[in-house]
Amino acid sequence: METTIETPARDADRTRAAILHAAQQVFAAKGFAEAGVRDITALAGVNPSLVSRYFGGKLKLFEAALDAALNTRLMTDLPKDQFGKMIVARFADEDDRVSPLPMMFSAAADSEARAIAQRLLRERVFEPLKDWFGGGDADVKAARFMMVSLGFFAYRDQLPLAEFAGRVEPRLRQWLEREFQAIVDE
Repeated sequence: METTIETPARDADRTRAAILHAAQQVFAAKGFAEAGVRDITALAGVNPSLVSRYFGGKLKLFEAALDAALNTRLMTDLPKDQFGKMIVARFADEDDRVSPLPMMFSAAADSEARAIAQRLLRERVFEPLKDWFGGGDADVKAARFMMVSLGFFAYRDQLPLAEFAGRVEPRLRQWLEREFQAIVDE
């Protein structure tokens, strides 16, 4: 039987990851203003002083948590000819990812957190989508994509409607697939 020896670097990486994951959950559930460092570190099972050590404070932790949640590759690694069906499957089918939407909504009440959310949204979502769409109207396509996505996630996660919960109603799913595909094709 082989014994694994934990190195300090591996332990630090695991601690940092635990804090980051807990921060995503707490910021999504409570919002930036209401989330406390103690709430986050209690969920992560670590000492509150480690937030300063690894992230420099609550605001930087928020930035790191939101940045990690904004994974544009979930969209831009899809083939353009099947984009509508595949993006709706990724959005509608349940998974264990923390949605960045509640974190972004809650950031609006704090000027520093809002500035971070706006910057990350532009850098990590809008600009990569614009580049992926390409062409003279790429900025319009990226904006359309973000508007339709925002509506879906707002009504699924923030203001839940039954039609968006669980399996998306088939006619609604087909409409979403067509809308997303039209953004790519037009």
